[in-house]
Amino acid sequence: MCDVSTDPGDFINARSFGQGAAETGDYVKTVVRQMRADNMGAVLKHFPGYGSNIDTHTGIAIDERPLAGFRDGDFVPFTSGIQAGAGAVLVCHNVITNVDPDLPASLSPAVHELLRRELAFDGVAMTDDLIMDAITAYTDGADAAVLAVKAGNDMLISSDFVTQYGAVLAALSSGELDQSQIRAAALRVIRWKMDLGLIEA
Repeated sequence: MCDVSTDPGDFINARSFGQGAAETGDYVKTVVRQMRADNMGAVLKHFPGYGSNIDTHTGIAIDERPLAGFRDGDFVPFTSGIQAGAGAVLVCHNVITNVDPDLPASLSPAVHELLRRELAFDGVAMTDDLIMDAITAYTDGADAAVLAVKAGNDMLISSDFVTQYGAVLAALSSGELDQSQIRAAALRVIRWKMDLGLIEA
C-alpha cells in the first residue's frame, strides 16, 4: 500500500502505513525488496495516490488536488517501490481533475501516460475492480473493460469476469481494440511471470 495518509478520518487511513510520504516511501522500498528476495510479486496501489477521498466501492471520488501535491507527496512511495523493483502498479478509480477531469484514473489514458513517462514505469499496469460504484456510474459495465484497455492497463480486475471478457473480445473482433495493444499488454504480464520464475524464459 503506497497511499499516504496521516488522518485517521480518511477512508484509506486504516489500509495505509499511516505516515508521511518519506516514511511511507522507505516502508514501501523495504517491503518490495523483501518480497523480491522471497520471489513474491509486488503490486503498488492505488496510483496516483488515494488521498482523503471517499470509498470508490460505493461512490465517485473527485480529487481536485494540484498535480504538484502528488509529485511532492503521493508519488514518493510509488517511485520508491518502482525503483525497488515492483512488477505492477494498480491504478485507482478516483477522478484526478488536474490530470483528467472526465474519467476515473483507471480508465484515463492521461493518468497512465503519467505513470509510464513521469515515473518511468514499464511493468504491469492494472485496474481496481471494474464493477465498483465509481466505475459503474461512468459506464454501463461492459464498456468498462474496453475503456480500461484503451487507457493502457495490462491486466483488468473484475468481479464480473464473463461480461468484461466478452466486451474485450467483441471490441477486438470489431476492430475497436487493436491486436498490437493486447500483445504488448500480454508481453508485460509474461515478462513479470518470467521475472518471478512462474514460467521459464
